[in-house]
Amino acid sequence: MELLEAFKSPKISDLQGSRIGTKIGDALTKAYYHLGYKIPDTEDFIKLQIYLNDFLNSEKIYQAVSIDEVSIAIKKGSDRQYGEFFGIAPATVTGWIRAFLASDNRKDAKVIQLSIEEQSKAPKPEPTPEQQWENFVSRLRVLYSNFLTGIIIQPAEATFVFKVLRRSRIINFDESRRNSLKAKALVQIKKEADPKRAINKVEKRRMTAAFEVLLQNETEDPQVINRAMALGLIEWFDDLKQFGTSIDEAVNEEF
Repeated sequence: MELLEAFKSPKISDLQGSRIGTKIGDALTKAYYHLGYKIPDTEDFIKLQIYLNDFLNSEKIYQAVSIDEVSIAIKKGSDRQYGEFFGIAPATVTGWIRAFLASDNRKDAKVIQLSIEEQSKAPKPEPTPEQQWENFVSRLRVLYSNFLTGIIIQPAEATFVFKVLRRSRIINFDESRRNSLKAKALVQIKKEADPKRAINKVEKRRMTAAFEVLLQNETEDPQVINRAMALGLIEWFDDLKQFGTSIDEAVNEEF
């Protein structure tokens, strides 16, 4: 898993020298501490970082390595997973990187990475109607839970959910209740679309034209009807709450 995560980090070819130097410096500092070695003087330490930076940018095989892989190589090398050594020198660290790239562990991780990438590219089968309904009911439970805890449900999603429930004959409001919902929706839309809310002249002209259309259509305006359905879902949730009915009970019987 560590390697799979490391593969996601930026490649050497995509990084500036300063970023590479910082990551190498951090990894080397941990290695010195782990081994109990004294960190060299600043000048020598910077020379080592520069050397390794140049080494990593010297060939395409190293340029394609991710920066976190380099840190892992240094960590594993300091654990003596690539053989014994005496002191941390440029040749020692480059040897760790070469050994890491040739290791079976990295090769296996690369195979797994490629497999995951291929699976993600493969077209996913369309969910069956039963699966679609299960997913819908699962989301409906979340929305109802949000309603009970006072979390606002976005009108667009509430409208969509109401439509599905109505088509499924789970919600069946009579004409009187539908008209009441449209009247409430019209009041809300009027308030939101009032040209007085405009912040400049251009917006005021646009809002005025839209407001005039709204006044002509009133409760038959499409946006009012959509808002009425959103309000209808909230009222349906409120009914469930009052009767102590769960979502699972509601979708399995005519409400």
